[in-house]
Amino acid sequence: MTKQLTLSIVTPNYNGADFLRETIESVLDQGYPSLQYVIADGASTDGSRLIFEHYRDDLTAMISEPDDGHADAINKGFALTDGEVMGWINSDDVLHPGCLSQVARIFETHPEVEWLTGRPSTMNVLGEMEYVGGVRPWSRLRFLSGDHLWIQQESTFWRRSLWERAGGGLDTSFDVANDFELWARFFRHAPLYTVDRMLGCFRVRPGQRSVVSMSRYKREMRAILKRELDALDPEFREAFRHLIPKRPRELTEEERDRLDPQLRVMDPPVIRMDKIRRRTSSLTRGGGTRFSTKLKTPEAVSDLSLLKDTRKGERCIILGNGPSLNNTDLSLLKGETVFACNAVHLLFDRIDWRPAYYTCVDSQVLPDRARDIEAMLAADPDMVAFFPAELQIHGGDRRRLKGRDLIADGPNRYFFNEEPGTVDDLPDSMFSLDAAARVIQPHTVAVTMLQLAAYMGFSELVLVGSDMRYSVPDTVQREDGADIGDVRLTSLHDDDPNHFDPRYFGAGRKWHTPNTALMREHFKLARQALEKKGVTVLNATVGGDLDVFERTRLEDVVTRPAEALIESPVVNHTASEDMTVLANGVTRHLARWVPSLRRNTGFVAGSAGIMAILALSAILLPGWRVWIIMAGLFGFCLAFSVVVALKSRRIVMSVLTALKDARGGEAKARFAHQQLELELDALHAELHELRRELSRRDGDGN
Repeated sequence: MTKQLTLSIVTPNYNGADFLRETIESVLDQGYPSLQYVIADGASTDGSRLIFEHYRDDLTAMISEPDDGHADAINKGFALTDGEVMGWINSDDVLHPGCLSQVARIFETHPEVEWLTGRPSTMNVLGEMEYVGGVRPWSRLRFLSGDHLWIQQESTFWRRSLWERAGGGLDTSFDVANDFELWARFFRHAPLYTVDRMLGCFRVRPGQRSVVSMSRYKREMRAILKRELDALDPEFREAFRHLIPKRPRELTEEERDRLDPQLRVMDPPVIRMDKIRRRTSSLTRGGGTRFSTKLKTPEAVSDLSLLKDTRKGERCIILGNGPSLNNTDLSLLKGETVFACNAVHLLFDRIDWRPAYYTCVDSQVLPDRARDIEAMLAADPDMVAFFPAELQIHGGDRRRLKGRDLIADGPNRYFFNEEPGTVDDLPDSMFSLDAAARVIQPHTVAVTMLQLAAYMGFSELVLVGSDMRYSVPDTVQREDGADIGDVRLTSLHDDDPNHFDPRYFGAGRKWHTPNTALMREHFKLARQALEKKGVTVLNATVGGDLDVFERTRLEDVVTRPAEALIESPVVNHTASEDMTVLANGVTRHLARWVPSLRRNTGFVAGSAGIMAILALSAILLPGWRVWIIMAGLFGFCLAFSVVVALKSRRIVMSVLTALKDARGGEAKARFAHQQLELELDALHAELHELRRELSRRDGDGN
């Protein structure tokens, strides 16, 4: 069986949180098994780390440190990989479904191909396809002759052997045209093949680096072309002296069409996927991805709306599992409403009360402790428990577990929709106040308890046992190859120093190194969201390093009533804001009054009649009345001009919208066509597997 090619993909990022999650998922959702994926972040300050930390178990490596720019970040990322095929995808762009499997299949079946590119495509900030380019060939002759715009970087992939022959890195002396410079070096060694498929998609958005710096890009591009022309082999130049200029140039579309018969002599053939389908049986068994446009059916969630505001105005103790519980008088919690988590049952031999609420969301703790949790809930059926309907396991294969496969459904058991957070609308996008719709995936289980407690209406939340101090004993076993900051560990002894019981992560228990920095950031966002709702959060932990919430003593908390819900203040509008609202209302009424296209003739004729009457009155009336009429005439003319301007803008915008819709419709049609082609690829692969199986059975029968 042929070994499947390993693909190395790098995503450079600096403050690209807006679209980073979409980029990462477009790579990971490829389902390509032999993938090395690296995030190279330049110490972003916009919350990017909160995003890629969610995927740490799926990444080969993760860098978050200052760098010397875009090219330096990419070089750092590739230095951590050794795959046979390489490519990078920027943190606002995406890979189309099936991209990596198609790329691998081409390189496997075409040993002559050393680098390739696909059909260009673009999308807008909403992720809507807006443009799909045609299939066109590329060559070094075209590149140097002036036909060099644009080889789409996110759709271009190459063999590592070519990368190493061309210098083994991006040239960091250029600020923006790093991809163009790399293509120039690649062309010295190998032709560029075009595949009739969309592979990557470029996102067009305001303020992006490639648009804002376009003039600099073209200056660097001309410098690169000059370098290549100056160093060009004399025989090559002589052979194409009528095409290759002495100085860099950029062919117009007319010039390219006119010169195309001469330029095409060096074009490699376009690769058609239907020929690939006939040429190869399929990807090796167990590898690749079979594409589908069908959406995955989500796991059913419980109706949490029954719990909304049922505990309004009450106090809830959010019970962590830190070692500070050993220094806490837990008898004070008797009679309090306690929300506990994870392996709290190890505490039961010390207390004569039980938590009212319980949750477990960790993908290692929940499967590991499922039997203990079931026994705990069976012993106390009044305890209300919450679990994710679906949770992603810690590991590298992106498998997801169904909550009901781990914990049986039953009375007082709720399975909620857990979603990863974003930085789109902080703090609300990282802390949900509507648990019936979603609960944000936490960096610490305490954040899940805070979300659920706030939804149930508790007005005062008190943290106990949230130490936020962690250390890794020397006795644990570290997983080989775990090098991305979130190391997976297995305890060899009952010596857990991070929880109230040394058996918590005792012998044989699997866990991973916590990230206290991300925990603290998530707590801060939780505090902001809860303050908006008017919920008071206090920290009654004995000691510990959690400094986000106001400190208090547990003894002081339990001797007084719960804090009342703090109502959100009423915002008073200023006079200027009221005038703005009034002006906007007048504008809306004026816009509705503007005549439709069908009434334009009557509108213009009526306006002309009014203007004529005013002008005649100004002539016939004597004295100061003339000025009144003239002022009225001026005012009417001004109003007329405004209305015409509004109508003209509406007409122009309608035309532009129609043009955009037409272009977007064409792009969507091409995208849909490709999706059907991908499904056809999958069917051909399955058909071949069936034929092979039938042939094998026939052979066995003989």
